[in-house]
Amino acid sequence: MLESLLNMLDGKPARRVVWTADLHYWFAAHRPDLARDERAHLAFCRELGVMPYYWYERFWLGEPRYDGVEFSQIRDGERTVRLWKTPAGELREHRQFMAESCSEAITRHPVQDQRDLETLLYVLQHRHLEPANLDDYHQRRQLWSQCDGLPSVGLPRSPLPAFLYEWAGLEHGIYLLMDHEELVGRIFDLLDAQEQPILDAVCQAKPPLVHFPDNLSGDNLAGLFDLHMADRYRRRLDRLHEAGIRVAVHLDGVVRPLLPKLAALGFDAVEALTPAPVGDVTLEDLRPLAGSDRVVLWGGLPGAMFAPPFAWSDLRAHLDKLLACWRGTPFVIGVADQVPPDGDIEFVKRISELLKTLT
Repeated sequence: MLESLLNMLDGKPARRVVWTADLHYWFAAHRPDLARDERAHLAFCRELGVMPYYWYERFWLGEPRYDGVEFSQIRDGERTVRLWKTPAGELREHRQFMAESCSEAITRHPVQDQRDLETLLYVLQHRHLEPANLDDYHQRRQLWSQCDGLPSVGLPRSPLPAFLYEWAGLEHGIYLLMDHEELVGRIFDLLDAQEQPILDAVCQAKPPLVHFPDNLSGDNLAGLFDLHMADRYRRRLDRLHEAGIRVAVHLDGVVRPLLPKLAALGFDAVEALTPAPVGDVTLEDLRPLAGSDRVVLWGGLPGAMFAPPFAWSDLRAHLDKLLACWRGTPFVIGVADQVPPDGDIEFVKRISELLKTLT
């Protein structure tokens, strides 16, 4: 499957169907050791019959370093408080672990108002990003290739998604962007400048594929995309493509407004595509919507269909439809975007067994 994935990213035909599954939430509920033990994770993926790709212990390619900012993190049960203390003020973030979904969410973003925005500017002026998880990447790639896999790696989030998801949240972020456009623009420029050393290191290391882990959704970002994201994406893509690196972007929300824009910009793959009956676009409409026969459509199997009220017969019918709709074009079958904690892991094995009959 690895050879077929790399062929498709280079615009060549695939020899077999590629099948991936992000199991991070399922691991958290049932096998937390597999989220930490790389070799055990690889062995489990091969047992399931999926191409190993998703593993987050060594995913992020940039790590923040602060000078003149006191950063601390306090855990209290399932709640985590993170603090940034500066001469310009203090930022506070609250995170809550949710046992039902085995995931963590920000319940209070650090930036709430103009004063926080000015403090964030100070924080970023006294922060830089250092390359991470690249020194031994090619050794790890060799290990993963022995299991027909490729270790996923992700760039820092681009400025607008980073501002909304990591610092301000959607509601406060949009108001601040409208009310303090110049100040937010300075923050975007700082975020952009800080990722340049990471891009330099990535272009030197030349992994075959990198992710833009921006968790895109058309309902939140489509109206801001052309003004605040397209040019920055284009510059990133140009640099990476010049270095021979292929690029996937994570679109795990509303698809319709953004898929054609991402394909037109030149992304090699759009990953985590969630179609109906969970998402907003049908399987048969995704390829025409993309407007490109070159971009790899990656996803197609909604994670919700691995859990009740869906049954195996529902997922099997959906898979058959996916294969019929996407056949003859570059695609990767993937769970969009994760098998949930209450998902049936046997469904993953059964998909693998079915796909073996096609090769």
